[in-house]
Amino acid sequence: MTGIRVRRAGRLGLVLFAVVAFGMFTLPWFRGDSGEVIIGLDLAYVEPELPGTPNPLTQYFLELAPLPAYVGLLLAFTVAVRRRWARIVAVVVVVLAAALTVASAAGLLAGVADYWKPAEVARYRLFALVTVALAVLLLAAAGTLAVGLRHVYHGFVVALLLAFTAFHLVNVAILAGQAVGDRMTLTAWLPAPAYLLAAGCAVLAATGAAVAERSEPAAAPAPVGQPAVRA
Repeated sequence: MTGIRVRRAGRLGLVLFAVVAFGMFTLPWFRGDSGEVIIGLDLAYVEPELPGTPNPLTQYFLELAPLPAYVGLLLAFTVAVRRRWARIVAVVVVVLAAALTVASAAGLLAGVADYWKPAEVARYRLFALVTVALAVLLLAAAGTLAVGLRHVYHGFVVALLLAFTAFHLVNVAILAGQAVGDRMTLTAWLPAPAYLLAAGCAVLAATGAAVAERSEPAAAPAPVGQPAVRA
């Protein structure tokens, strides 16, 4: 029973913090002197206010900062599932996250204009390639979950959430060091700890699921010709 309770608590916390991370992008991240605001979903509007061309990592962040929140929210419902039908649904959700990631890569390529310099075009193609690589990793994770390698899948989710934490924290810190940092709100920082706490809850849920699985009673011997029945 303890394992089941830990699993449930971990899953609840994981979903909660994933929702919090996503919700932060709908709130103001920057406030102007005249009262205008830029929310986390519209960070592309921040780039013109930066001195010169931002470094590739920060520019990628400005283009796709909400994507980790979308992916994290979807994956939150796929950790520590037990029943077969729930695992099938979880695999479909992970594939959906991969499709969303591919759509984001296509959006980057679609935004390339004919008048752009070759260096800018090459940079956005690189962004699209990195995003497609994430989609491939998600598809591979869906495969591991489909074949029952739940421990591998859980490790992937935790590692991905930790990567999202670092990605967000580093880029917000870079933006805070620019002139626009004076107008940055506390909200801009909050997705990073939300990702981190979600990763911790994923570990908790996976651990609880493993404990519950080990504590399940073994299948009772069945008469010849009849299926085994769990106690």
